[in-house]
Amino acid sequence: MGADLVAESADACRLFEMADSLTGLPITRLCAEGPLERLTQTDVAQPAVVVTSLAALAVLRASTPLEFGAVAGHSVGEYAAYVAADVFDAETALRLVHVRAQSMAAACQSVDGSMAAIIGLDEEPLRSACLTASYDGSSVEIANLNAPGNLIVSGERGAIDRLGALAREAGARRVLPLNVGGPFHSTYMRPAADDVGRALDDLALRRGRIPIVVNATAEATQQPEALRRELAVQVYSPVRWIQTLRALAGIGCDRFLEIGPGNVLAGLVRRTLPDANVASFGSMADLPAARELVAS
Repeated sequence: MGADLVAESADACRLFEMADSLTGLPITRLCAEGPLERLTQTDVAQPAVVVTSLAALAVLRASTPLEFGAVAGHSVGEYAAYVAADVFDAETALRLVHVRAQSMAAACQSVDGSMAAIIGLDEEPLRSACLTASYDGSSVEIANLNAPGNLIVSGERGAIDRLGALAREAGARRVLPLNVGGPFHSTYMRPAADDVGRALDDLALRRGRIPIVVNATAEATQQPEALRRELAVQVYSPVRWIQTLRALAGIGCDRFLEIGPGNVLAGLVRRTLPDANVASFGSMADLPAARELVAS
């Protein structure tokens, strides 16, 4: 993950070295060599995703005239989006992500929690099922609204098990347990949100150079204080990605470029906005398609 970017670009190499230094973790080596079991653990995965996204952004900016109309980031991806909008620099993003990742990993130790994908059920019946499944101090919530018919729930395992049966009764086609480190974007992450909030307290954020559509509200903002609140609140709030994409379309975005590892978000754009032009850039092999999209 990101190895070819490092080989191609001194800027990408510098960003990975910065991630290693700021986190005290071998992010560069783990991204290039694994093992996958360690790379996907929360404390490593979050800075790894962000630094790969920042490296891809640096490579793309060096090779292609690039002007964004607006930006958004899915969950931890918001940190890279803030850098793209010049709210803060890459070093600040990586410092904050390290706090977020460490704090979320610690919060996961306090609960036997996980997440599950619910396929083929709309938001309101799923929300109702979550309320029914949550009792005796064991809760489950909608965590990600990724695309129509593709929603993610998060919570304590017992509540997720109860929710699975209720979701099927309500019409869900599939309930798929996810192999994740804990109940992200749920009330169980509030202690981590407090840590992120404290890390942000004395930090100067700039006004966004372009609009950022934020996860928790799916509203566009450039205001520093709204952006500051978002980074804490989003830790335990649902990622409203369907609404985020529709908000971007509503302010005139019709070309969507996913910058970072993989192409999952590009697929979600296609499902939510079928008429949009979409490409991904996370490795050098993606560069021709990204340039074509930008130039179109």
